[in-house]
This record gives sequence, C-alpha cells and structure tokens, in this order.
Amino acid sequence: MQTTRGDATLMKTLTQFKTALKAPMYRELTLRELMLYKTGFKNGYRMALQHNRNKIDHQLFKLKVRQEKFEEKTEGAKLEKLVKIKKIYPASFDAVVNKVCIKYEVNKQEVLGDRRFSALVRARSIIINLMIEKYPISLSQLGRMFKIDHSTVIHHRRMKANGLRFWSVGKTIHQEFIELKDQLGV
Repeated sequence: MQTTRGDATLMKTLTQFKTALKAPMYRELTLRELMLYKTGFKNGYRMALQHNRNKIDHQLFKLKVRQEKFEEKTEGAKLEKLVKIKKIYPASFDAVVNKVCIKYEVNKQEVLGDRRFSALVRARSIIINLMIEKYPISLSQLGRMFKIDHSTVIHHRRMKANGLRFWSVGKTIHQEFIELKDQLGV
C-alpha cells in the first residue's frame, strides 16, 4: 500500500514537473538540458523518498526492538512467578522421604536407589504420589529427584489411580497414604 501511495505521489509530482517545464523560461533549454533537469529532479525526489523511507523504517525498527524488550521483561516476570511456584526445595523432598522411610522402616539410600524389592517400590510409590499431590511439581523434575525416568513416575501415578498392585482396594495403603498426607500438612 505504501508503494502504491508513493508511486501515485511520484506520478503527481512528475506531472507537475512536466507542466512547469512548459513555462516560457524552460522552452529555450536544449534537449540535453531538459534531460538533465528531469533526471536530476527524479533522482533527487527518489533520494528524498528513500531517505524518508529509511528514517521511517529505522523508527519502526527501534519501536519493534523496544516492544520485544518490553515483552521479554513481562515474560521474564511471568516465568519468575512460575518458577517460584514450581520450585521444590530439596528440604521439602527430604522431609517427605524421611517421613515415609520412618513409617515403613526402610533405608533412605535404598528407597532413592535402583533396587526393586517390594517394600522399597511401595515406599517409592507413596513418596511419588505424595509429592505429586503436595507440590505442583513436574513429572520429569520428580524423576530427576529419584534419578528415574518420568515414565516411571507416570507408572506410579497410574497404579494409584487405577488401584493396581499396592494400591488395590483391599490394601491398607490408602489409609496410610491419607495419614501421611495429614502429617505432612497437605
């Protein structure tokens, strides 16, 4: 649209220039002098237009950069708020692990290790589900705390939701889980 507008302005100006060249003082110019006038005028006008376009483009660029900086600041502030919400301190994780280890009389290093004895897996499952319900933690972050894959965390979450293995309806784990939640202040 700007190009069309600029072209229309250029055509209007050229028409005015042609009309001005018909004035008596320009009639006595040679053909070469007329060509020089026309070329000089056109080039001067084009350079002025280009200069103005460059100025406008520069101003638009500066505004765009300012807007991007402003958006980065606002996004940064939003991310800081999200990080504050999502940040889980190791002390909180340790508190949950310690509480479960005491309740089920298992070693903390073994629970956080990679052994798969039934008592250890049950304690891990309870810790994982407590952390998910107590804190707004991502599954991958919780997996990193246990040094396991996030899909394993998903598996423990599904076991509780679907009532599989330790979490079946006839087991006492649900009551113990609620007691631990109350003790931890969820």
